[in-house]
Amino acid sequence: MSDVCKQDTDKVLLVEGVNDCHVVMALCKAHNVPETFGIYECGSNVGVLKRLNALIIRPNPPQVIGVMLDADTSVQGRWQSIKSKLQHYSYTFLNKPDADGTVVESSSDEEPKLGFWLMPNNQDSGMLEDFCAELAQPESLALARECVEQAQARQVTTFKEVHRSKAVIHTYLAWHDEPGYPLGKAITSQALRPHTDVAVKFTNWLIRLFGEKSTM
Repeated sequence: MSDVCKQDTDKVLLVEGVNDCHVVMALCKAHNVPETFGIYECGSNVGVLKRLNALIIRPNPPQVIGVMLDADTSVQGRWQSIKSKLQHYSYTFLNKPDADGTVVESSSDEEPKLGFWLMPNNQDSGMLEDFCAELAQPESLALARECVEQAQARQVTTFKEVHRSKAVIHTYLAWHDEPGYPLGKAITSQALRPHTDVAVKFTNWLIRLFGEKSTM
């Protein structure tokens, strides 16, 4: 089998990086999501949109393409960039992303069904780590956040402000067995809880987008 994070399948979820890929796999396992799709990591948000475009226009496009992107500083800004990239196709987009994950059909039979999840929750700015923070134990996460703020106040940190949520979640994970687990493995080990509201919403979106397993 080829790399589990480079699956070029008829139903495919495009993600930014390997961490995203392993988080999705861990959640799918925890929620028994049917194995109806592959995951393809594209290296960056630009890479995701480039591959999305390339897949739509190729001679035999996939049947379904899911897209998972960090909202970063603005959900609406990210949504606008997606809509403008795809404006020359036959999709009709909502003014803002669906809070439960967006699914978009084309009026053309030749264009695949699309789905979009903007991390963390389709409503707030942020990234994968903010999504994972929703899976953390709240009291422990609050203490991790406090530690990071104290470290900043003492000027012993060098992370960029945009990466604060990464600093917090990895501080939180450092207190669990085993320290240093990557995000996906942290879900498998239950250091991050896979059955919180946002995790249920996310896996329900995957099932809604990619469907039940067909008998082949």
